[in-house]
Amino acid sequence: MDETEKLRPRLNILGKAERRKRIFARLREGWAYDEIAGEERISAERVRQIVSEVLGKRVIDRGEDHAHLQLERLMPALRLAGESIGRGDIKAIAPLIKVIDRIDKHLATVVARDYYGPEEREKLLNKINSIIANLGYDPGVTVSPGPALSPDPAQEKTSVELPA
Repeated sequence: MDETEKLRPRLNILGKAERRKRIFARLREGWAYDEIAGEERISAERVRQIVSEVLGKRVIDRGEDHAHLQLERLMPALRLAGESIGRGDIKAIAPLIKVIDRIDKHLATVVARDYYGPEEREKLLNKINSIIANLGYDPGVTVSPGPALSPDPAQEKTSVELPA
């Protein structure tokens, strides 16, 4: 290592932000910490620290948003594993099963959020009734629960009737 490599200038805020972007782009591409460290000319431990700092400051996504993000990230792995199996590589079967397992896990999160049960319905009705009261309407006017929605969209009621 010569003298110029040892004494490189310190990064400013913009330089650090660019380095973080490069590090996370390489992580998404599947690079290992030591490979990234070699390209960035820092230690693998420093790469781990940068990743840990960024993830520690990150705002946690809602479950379904995170699941959608993870599903998008898994699609290239699914495609590559499928192509490998298509070429006859039987070693790709185990990775394919792992990717499918992960996809199933995240799909369950996405599908589970669509449930709208009686508790949610009651909370919504209470909120509507409090809005009606706050707007100064007649206190006798409230929204009451109707029949449960049918899974058949043709039978689904699209309007709400308020008592007069």
